[in-house]
Amino acid sequence: MKSRSWAILFAGLIAALLLLWKLLPGSGGNAVGVYQDGALVKTIYLPHTGETETFEVFGTAGGNTIEVSKDGVRVVSADCPDQVCVAHGFLVSGKEPIICLPNRLVIRFQEDARPDGADAVTGGRSLP
Repeated sequence: MKSRSWAILFAGLIAALLLLWKLLPGSGGNAVGVYQDGALVKTIYLPHTGETETFEVFGTAGGNTIEVSKDGVRVVSADCPDQVCVAHGFLVSGKEPIICLPNRLVIRFQEDARPDGADAVTGGRSLP
């Protein structure tokens, strides 16, 4: 094979490995943090089955009902006037977090999250 063919083959192999790496479930991409006033309220691990869970977080403007399913995390209802958090839809990896300003609520993916709260690199606790 010519060197150009090898370069194309190598680039295709790298692209296939990157795609496979993104498609495989990892420990960091499945954990979602729910923060209120900057403090972690709850860590959610996305289920791989058809289970659906809902819970409420209350703030100064009322409550937010949060739904967790295999499709992701979303705010299904909120007592705030603008409903921006509800209109956001499902939280998707790489997309901006779900934010409810009136209730000071932020829902975002956690990076390198582990169930024991330890940092994957140093073994110490990571900051939100």
